[in-house]
Amino acid sequence: MSLLAVEDLTVTYPGAGRPAVKGVSLEIESGRTLAVVGESGSGKTTLALALAGLLDRRALRDAARLEINGEDLLGAGRRRWRQLRRTDISFIFQSPINSWNPTRTMIAQVRDAMAASGHTGRMPELMDLLARVGFEAPERRLADLPHQLSGGMLQRVSIAVAVIIEPALLIADEPTSALDSTVQSEILAILGELRSEADLAMLIISHDLSVVARVADDVMVLYGGKVVEQGARAAVLDSAVHPYTRGLLDSVPRLDGDRKTPLPSMNPGHLPAVGCPFAPRCRLAVDDCHRDEPELMPIDATLAACPPAAEAEVTV
Repeated sequence: MSLLAVEDLTVTYPGAGRPAVKGVSLEIESGRTLAVVGESGSGKTTLALALAGLLDRRALRDAARLEINGEDLLGAGRRRWRQLRRTDISFIFQSPINSWNPTRTMIAQVRDAMAASGHTGRMPELMDLLARVGFEAPERRLADLPHQLSGGMLQRVSIAVAVIIEPALLIADEPTSALDSTVQSEILAILGELRSEADLAMLIISHDLSVVARVADDVMVLYGGKVVEQGARAAVLDSAVHPYTRGLLDSVPRLDGDRKTPLPSMNPGHLPAVGCPFAPRCRLAVDDCHRDEPELMPIDATLAACPPAAEAEVTV
């Protein structure tokens, strides 16, 4: 049984012309990592917040299924979600500096977090974990205010606090985007090691395909709130068929390429009210793409929502 199971999840914000997330289905087993990728505005963060019970009160959420550890959470209230975030679900936010109160010392905030999750007695273990993830002199440095620590140090604290409660599901929203490449590599290694040791199910939100290549078992590509392609990491990154996924992959700089050759780019385009959300930017778009919203279908080694791509594969 999957630890996290979601079917046909849709999230709409008041006044929005179309849902921020529409018809998303996914499953994650313990010990595996699903990476959700897509450019800004594709619905990645809204999806993560919905899975952690952190959506804005005004947001309208609908789903056919939403379960964690077999528990049906479709009717769960805010109190139950709060309990789950103290025991079963941990969330690492994108910006380390914005995750902490700038007016209070780090140790005061860490103690509050530990008390809220019922793990006050595990402070010595937390200190050991911080030292293990490269946080030097934790007892001394946690007496500082957040602005006195680097982004990498703050993110290490966030990770340690998220993991020490031994959650079943860890959701990380762009956990390394605000960090330099060296610290980013260290953080990814830490997450991978902790996932393996604790048998965590992890959902990582990212727009960085190099991050995805390092940590993911499976990949889901979002565009306009819709899943346009999903499958095993190797299949999506090496054999992508959806034009949007291919565009993302083509835009990644390569060391073995001609440095004078400009990176390919996709034409700008709006999100249409009907049809495929990517149709205005798609080189494969046909008339049907502007009328009908495609569903995921097996194409080569992945699932993709693109009939023209399926037809092209058959033709080849």
